[in-house]
Amino acid sequence: MNKHPEIEVKNLTKNINSKQILIDINLKLNHKSHLVIIGGSGAGKSMLMKCILGLQSLSGGKVLFKGDNVGIENKRAEFLMKIGVCFQGNALFDSYKVWENIAFEKIYAKQAMSRKKARDNAIAKLLEVGLPKETADLYPFELSGGMQKRVGIARAIFSSPDILFFDEPTTGLDPLMSRKIIALIKEIMSNSMKSAITITHDINLALSLASEIILLHEGHVEWSGLKTQISQTRSKLIKEFLKGTIK
Repeated sequence: MNKHPEIEVKNLTKNINSKQILIDINLKLNHKSHLVIIGGSGAGKSMLMKCILGLQSLSGGKVLFKGDNVGIENKRAEFLMKIGVCFQGNALFDSYKVWENIAFEKIYAKQAMSRKKARDNAIAKLLEVGLPKETADLYPFELSGGMQKRVGIARAIFSSPDILFFDEPTTGLDPLMSRKIIALIKEIMSNSMKSAITITHDINLALSLASEIILLHEGHVEWSGLKTQISQTRSKLIKEFLKGTIK
């Protein structure tokens, strides 16, 4: 039995100049749980993920990984080795082949994996996300948006991380491809039994993937709870969000 949550955020605040972007955020990601953070544009979702990942400094509070403060240098390094991130814009390098993008961290690490082993492992991940092995030697600009998204997911799962982060995984995709990507993420989570945090403005994605949901509004947590509880809320804001009236 795990003693600590996979990730715990305690009293996190983020200020830029005199503006409060995030206000006293508290959350927990439990083992084998999928936490989905929803909210309208400007709610603070992306900033919260950046703060958790260490891409933005904190103005207050702390982020814990299995009970340890990731603000401590050696603990942060351990944390980064245990996570995989699928970025909103995919963040693929057009000058590298698809397999090199997927295995990038391992082939350019200090203790690098052999290119043959990295390519073989990358192809295995391509197959896992539903792309043919021939995709490995293409370049990202030769792929459709949906294929690029799958490559981004393949890179996120390449090192079999303990925790996955998905940043707006359906943004820019048509409804059919969005449903396919949601189904793929659900399958990956079911097969791997990992933990995940997803940020999105898409309530359908949230209801499809989440075990727990947090609604951010103007930088603070408006509501949090199990997915099964959200339809029973009395919060007017959540009801409006569920109707799709908050963009």
